Amino acid sequence: MMAFRPLAPVPLGVPSPALAAPLLMGLVLVSACAQRASLFTDTTPAGPSVAVAVLQSDLLSIDGRIVRLADALTPQPSPWARCAAEALAARQTAARLKVLASDVSAVSVRLTGALDREKHPYAHVLLDGHDPAQVLITDGMAVAPGGQPFDWCGPIAAGYPRAASVAYLSYTGG
Repeated sequence: MMAFRPLAPVPLGVPSPALAAPLLMGLVLVSACAQRASLFTDTTPAGPSVAVAVLQSDLLSIDGRIVRLADALTPQPSPWARCAAEALAARQTAARLKVLASDVSAVSVRLTGALDREKHPYAHVLLDGHDPAQVLITDGMAVAPGGQPFDWCGPIAAGYPRAASVAYLSYTGG
């Protein structure tokens, strides 16, 4: 039979080698069970954290709040369109904006203080750091406010910048 001998009392503040080893081993085991952050960054998006819906060619619902793009003049849909060409261009512009707003994880909205005819606030919007108004202008689906006006119902002038892109809208269907 094995005899156990009692441990001698250890004065406080003086670590005993006999107590330090089991204590250290216990800490190692507890820390091994703790959740750790991955060494590798997850590159897959966590999914949209902001709900963005496109209501019209320049009208967005962001987490339930409706705002109008302040940085682009877009064609208007029916019943505000002045002709069928403008209504079609508005539909195509809204489809492009939906692509830009899909799977967005970060949205920045800066209100201008102005309201449209339906009392929606105008806002400068960034979707994942990109300005959708500028993309629509670059794609020929909108014009910059204060710039050269564009008559969505008139004949397309060859001298207008990006006029070919606007004319292309009626043939793309998307």
